[in-house]
Amino acid sequence: MQAHYFIGIKIPEQAAKKLDQARTAWNLKSHKRYTHWVDMHITLLFIGSDPHGEIQEVQQALSAIRHAPFELTTSTVKTFGNPATPRIVYAAVEDSPLLIELQAKVREALRPFRLNPDGKPFVPHITLAGKWAGGPPLDIDMPIPATKFPVTEFTVFRIEPGSVPKYIPEASYQLKESV
Repeated sequence: MQAHYFIGIKIPEQAAKKLDQARTAWNLKSHKRYTHWVDMHITLLFIGSDPHGEIQEVQQALSAIRHAPFELTTSTVKTFGNPATPRIVYAAVEDSPLLIELQAKVREALRPFRLNPDGKPFVPHITLAGKWAGGPPLDIDMPIPATKFPVTEFTVFRIEPGSVPKYIPEASYQLKESV
C-alpha cells in the first residue's frame, strides 16, 4: 500500500494528556477508534497518497512559509455527523485568525503540485474518537478543561496504520516572526 500524508500541528504532550484524561473520564464506549494522546493533532491539510513522487518537493515548498507562532485553546467538545450517532467526537479549537492564515498558506504552497489534497472546508479540531460502533444514541456529558497550548511548528506526517505513534513526522517547520 502506498504511503499517505497530511500536514498538521502536533498537540503538545501536556495538552494532549489533558484531553486524553477528560475523554477517559467520560467512559466513552460508542466508537471503534480512540486517538492515542501521542497522535493528537490538528490537520491543516490531508494530502493522501503521493502518486507522482512529489513529497520531497512539497516539503521544500513548505519550508518557504513564514508565519508567526501563536496560541490555541480548546474548551468544548463537538461532533461530526448525527449528534446521537456521531462519526467523530472532537475537541473544538476556538477561533484563531492566525490558524486560518497558516492553513491558507499551506494550501497555497501545495497548489503547484499534482497532489489531490482534501478540498473540504477547514474545520480546526482534535479528533478524540471516531467510527461509531453502534449501540444506543450518544447521550453523555463530555466536558473538557480549557486547554491552551502554543503552536510553534507544523509538520508533514506519514500515516502508519496499526502503529503507535500512527503519525510519523517526515519534516517539521518552525514558526517565527517574518523577517
